[in-house]
Amino acid sequence: MTDRKRIVILGAGFGGLFCSLKLAAQPVDVILIDRNDFHTFQPLIYQVATGTLDAVTVGHPVRDLLHKHKNVTFHVAKVLDVDFGAREVHVSGMGPVSYDYLVIGLGSVANDFGIPGVADHAFPLYTLDDAVRLRSHVLLAFEAADKNPELIEDGELTFAIVGGGPTGIETAGAMVELIATSLAEDFPNLDMAQSRVVLIQRESMLLPPFDPKLQAYAEETLKDRGVDLRLNEAVTEVNSTHLVLDSGETIPARTVIWAGGLKSNPVVEKLDIDLVRGRIPVSPDLSIADHPEVFAVGDCAAVMSEDGERALPQLASVAKQAGEYVAGSIKRQLADKPVKPFHYSDRGIMATIGRRAAVIQMPGGHTITGTPAWAAWAGVHLALLSGAESRVTAVLDWSWSMFTHQHRSRIVLNRDEEEDQSS
Repeated sequence: MTDRKRIVILGAGFGGLFCSLKLAAQPVDVILIDRNDFHTFQPLIYQVATGTLDAVTVGHPVRDLLHKHKNVTFHVAKVLDVDFGAREVHVSGMGPVSYDYLVIGLGSVANDFGIPGVADHAFPLYTLDDAVRLRSHVLLAFEAADKNPELIEDGELTFAIVGGGPTGIETAGAMVELIATSLAEDFPNLDMAQSRVVLIQRESMLLPPFDPKLQAYAEETLKDRGVDLRLNEAVTEVNSTHLVLDSGETIPARTVIWAGGLKSNPVVEKLDIDLVRGRIPVSPDLSIADHPEVFAVGDCAAVMSEDGERALPQLASVAKQAGEYVAGSIKRQLADKPVKPFHYSDRGIMATIGRRAAVIQMPGGHTITGTPAWAAWAGVHLALLSGAESRVTAVLDWSWSMFTHQHRSRIVLNRDEEEDQSS
């Protein structure tokens, strides 16, 4: 028996992982649970999908990060539900896991908004599995067109990306680069001018949270690089061979990449909580109403700005700071010290559009575009990557791509399975 408090953390994303690391070496027992054995650096998932980075660069083994932290136990298990009354978490393959404090950082899943066909035919881009699956699908599409060019007219080489936020524009920019460089050399008998990258955004501008100058820069840059932009258009149906817009237009496309929004993990939706736009509402100390021992962090939490007028964006920086704050808050509570409200240190927002093109909006309104923004974007993302090996590999891969215009990671794994799904 022990009087040490048990802290259970659900999810090894930025919020959960950094909370557990901050509690390492403390006189508490920490149990971290995630359905995968790796931490995913989500901001770079699109680079796995487009062949610039390997999955092992973006995904880092969680246990490797915990080697020196003996008070943290990690379990790979799927979270099934939470019993707030009994203070227990139910997971696959284990008995109930009791807790004194609970941190929910289960992240989000793609939101199809109930649009017919999205769940069955579109490719979400939120997890590492999503990225590897999409990369294989794209490569198989070019192989199919190379064997039968008549498929091109039916949309085999049309890649429709739905959503004009950072994920959408980053994927669009990377996709046109992949096609124009590596794939153009891999498939010399194909006319790459027949390949299309279409970016569909239901609003009148790209990157809604950004300054209008940056929105205009992103739009102009994508157009200059060959992306077919469709603003003020919404998708009403997705099929295996085409998608339909609210204007009535049908676009033949056998690849629809869904970057249209997120919703909470299904486990969160089962909790006895009134969600706010699909996210868990939290108090200023990030705890849940009526359950001061339960906290929510990351994409599944609706963390309000200090003026209370808006929820903070679903960014890695918000999740990381929230996770570290909760760890500090728990330590202060255990020491009978007062807890201050969570304060988010806004360090700006950024997005890359491709080689030597990016946008940055700093606190206070200062903006940066072009190569300086791209270099700053690369530096920030390198600093956030887990593990020195991943950082070195990313630098080498980015440098190789920069100077050779080649994408090293373009192989198809599980070919038979992928071909069965594509057929």
